[in-house]
Amino acid sequence: MFLKRLLLRNFRNYRQAEIVFSPSIHLIQGENGQGKTNLLEAIHFVSTGRSFRTRCMTDLISFEQKFFYLEAEFYKENVTQTLKIYYDENTRKVQYNETAYTSFNCLLGILPSVLLSPGDLSLVNGHPAERRRFLDLHIAQIDPLYVPHLGRYFKAMKQRNQLLRSKSESTIQAWEQVMAHSATYLIQKRQQAIAALKTPSSHWMGILSRKQDSLDIHYHSSLSQPPDNSDGILHFQQLWQKMRPKEMHIGTTLIGPHRDDLNIDLADKSAKIFSSEGQKRSCISSLRFAQWEHISETVESAPILGIDDFGIQLDQERRDQLKNHLCKFKQVFLTSPMQLQERFAEDSPIQILTIENGKIQNSRYTICEK
Repeated sequence: MFLKRLLLRNFRNYRQAEIVFSPSIHLIQGENGQGKTNLLEAIHFVSTGRSFRTRCMTDLISFEQKFFYLEAEFYKENVTQTLKIYYDENTRKVQYNETAYTSFNCLLGILPSVLLSPGDLSLVNGHPAERRRFLDLHIAQIDPLYVPHLGRYFKAMKQRNQLLRSKSESTIQAWEQVMAHSATYLIQKRQQAIAALKTPSSHWMGILSRKQDSLDIHYHSSLSQPPDNSDGILHFQQLWQKMRPKEMHIGTTLIGPHRDDLNIDLADKSAKIFSSEGQKRSCISSLRFAQWEHISETVESAPILGIDDFGIQLDQERRDQLKNHLCKFKQVFLTSPMQLQERFAEDSPIQILTIENGKIQNSRYTICEK
């Protein structure tokens, strides 16, 4: 599986651009503000239907334009397939081969990807919502039922919160039943994902730090004792019933997967509190590479890997460790503001793209050298 061609129209500073990609490593280079990260953002959007830089979709539309359009051609399951995406302030359209959709959620899982960006530092330093978002997007790319359960849970919780604020119990039990069913599913899938990420993330931390640091992750539940899968639904229903008086006073639901967290520990201590900036970036890189491995094993095909600002993600020693393994990730997109003179561990073609003002000024191939 790999991205073969990408067409951008009115996307950020790309008024019109078409790029053909190789199945291997790409170095996207150029001065600051020329569109390197915008190109990576477009690739990420094709994969997930989301931007990693903004939640406002209109930010993606070129200045003084009314819409953006992306078209991707990719090779998957031994056949070339296409995705076409259109957005203006009123309309969302997706066409996957010959099938049309009106939601960008349908993109999840079609062309899986993993992205490592400077903003990922919020996974360690930020609020629990950032870490839940990491888990949710990861699982959504490998489990088609996850997003529907997530949507049902939050829709039902919104109704429950309205009833709590109005001090009414008229239909609250029905909404709690919907919540309980989806909450049990969400927590189960999150715990399974963390269990799958635990060993490879620790392995990658050992590689990047030359075994100087040890990484551990685990699920932190808002429940004092998370229920077993067999009785999770009943457990949640009983718990929310018990919590109603307190939650009516506050006006919101206090317990559930919307309040859970992912704990990231380095040497058995909280990475957020005790780790250096470089160690935190290594933690994030290790999590992303573990995510790539988990998706690859689950879908039996290598997802796209993107690394924004490759030159600043890690110090030179840790970057050298990563370079020795980078060719193993199959199709990779790296952005850098500098002309990188990199040497990689295995013979492999590298496509170098030079970006200037939203245009591809130069595209050439070189060979990874041992």
